Amino acid sequence: MAHVAKTVTACILGFIAIPAWAGPLDEMAIERWAKLREAERFQLNAAERLYREHQWKPAADEYEKFLKLYEKSEGAAYSQLKWSHCQVQLRKQNAAIKDGYQSVLDYFPDSPEAPVAALFVGRTSRDMGDIAPAKKAYAKVLSSYPKHFTAAMARLDLVDIAVKENDLQARTNLLRELTYDVERKGPTVEPCVTAARQFARLTFHTGQFEEGLKALATTCTEIDLPVHLMHPTLGGLPQVVSELTGAMDEPTKKLGEKLTDASAGWLKVQATNWLKDPKTKPQALGAWYAAAEVRRQARQPDKQKVVYDEMLAALGADDQTFGYLAQWYKDNKQRELARTTYAKYKDVAAGQGQIAHSYEEEVKYDLAAEIYRKLAIADAKTAPKWLSAAAMAYRRGSKPDLAIAVYRELLTSDATQAAEYHFQIAETLYHASRWKECIQAYRGTDRFPHNYQHMATSFRRLKQPDEAITLYRQIIAASAPHASWALLQIGHAQEEAGKKEDAIKTFKMVCDKFPKTTEGSQAHSILNEKYKIPVTLGGAKD
Repeated sequence: MAHVAKTVTACILGFIAIPAWAGPLDEMAIERWAKLREAERFQLNAAERLYREHQWKPAADEYEKFLKLYEKSEGAAYSQLKWSHCQVQLRKQNAAIKDGYQSVLDYFPDSPEAPVAALFVGRTSRDMGDIAPAKKAYAKVLSSYPKHFTAAMARLDLVDIAVKENDLQARTNLLRELTYDVERKGPTVEPCVTAARQFARLTFHTGQFEEGLKALATTCTEIDLPVHLMHPTLGGLPQVVSELTGAMDEPTKKLGEKLTDASAGWLKVQATNWLKDPKTKPQALGAWYAAAEVRRQARQPDKQKVVYDEMLAALGADDQTFGYLAQWYKDNKQRELARTTYAKYKDVAAGQGQIAHSYEEEVKYDLAAEIYRKLAIADAKTAPKWLSAAAMAYRRGSKPDLAIAVYRELLTSDATQAAEYHFQIAETLYHASRWKECIQAYRGTDRFPHNYQHMATSFRRLKQPDEAITLYRQIIAASAPHASWALLQIGHAQEEAGKKEDAIKTFKMVCDKFPKTTEGSQAHSILNEKYKIPVTLGGAKD
């Protein structure tokens, strides 16, 4: 079911990039930079470079130097703010508040940095767990700078506190204010949009679809609303529906059913309206599929199927809708009806391919391979695709010789991909545990270091650890990203050869050379737990 949900969601949503936002909390406007004298810019740039490199202590020193040299400069308040940020990063939060942000408020109350400093008094207190002072500081931001973007951010921070304190009323009020009352311009837009999405999900949880839809509508155009509704980090409607309808108590289930009916009904109305205009047909189909997905999330399979039947009645034969209907049959253990539906595809080859895949899902690999072979005969252009699928079906069905026969057939019919088929022959032999044959097959492939890795494993299965070690050493010499893995494998191979002392030396080498890798941790564990040898990862210097 999980892969089906992802497929449906991808179809409905397309791709949405979710922008990160922070606001200009540690930047100074270009026009203010222009007011600095050359010496001031030089000093401030030195501090900024260190700040960008996260060298907090040297950066703080440079900002402090600026303050001492140019205390009446346009950049003084900015330097004081950035010094304060550095103190937070250095885990000197009290100093940041008392000697930093508060100094901005005391000495530069009219500067652009003052509202930001006021916000960070609250944030720093909150992050230290001092909730009462944090709330007081946020209240001051709201009263002193009601129109500034920091007031919106303060409200959003207070929402986080309300969530932790389980104060639903405060959370609801704050989100409602940000959604409807705060003017959205400049840096204020993103916190308000974030709040509107949170408010929508909050109201969905109470079964109020119309109110949640109204909130979400403040963040996008009407045509985009279905996409936003269904997106997990925007409207989050499917998750809310699933949570409510899956609840143990009856009242919550009823809320979920109410939300499901309201949202699916709205989506169907939108789909019907948008179908009237060819330009909005894609959005209409997306809304219709969204209605079916809402029913699925609500555990209403019969009503979900009704949506697909309605679509087919309205649109006629459509492969995409047939695909969803066939998946519905599979999900509801009616696999023969699913295959009957795939057989209705206009794209006959695609439908037959889906039928073959359905047999693979039932571990009926011979039936699948038979269909793939017929498809290869039917169309020479796509024959390599279908023959490759047939070979893989044989492999999954533990019939490696039949798979290899198909790959050899492809070597002749599709010579341009010969290297790929040689590699697949080697892979087939490897996964069939035919060690000697696969070693020979891998020698003719160019998939380094994968081929060497599998050849080495095969030698170890054949009780030939020295040959495996030779291959591992070649991997170390030619592929730095795989060096730690190969060195650890040498240790294991030496153990298998009965060379205990050599293995211990190798494991110590892994710890010394690759202390911060997974292999370093594994070698450390082997030495400590198996051989009772205490070692330090990376040596004494670390």
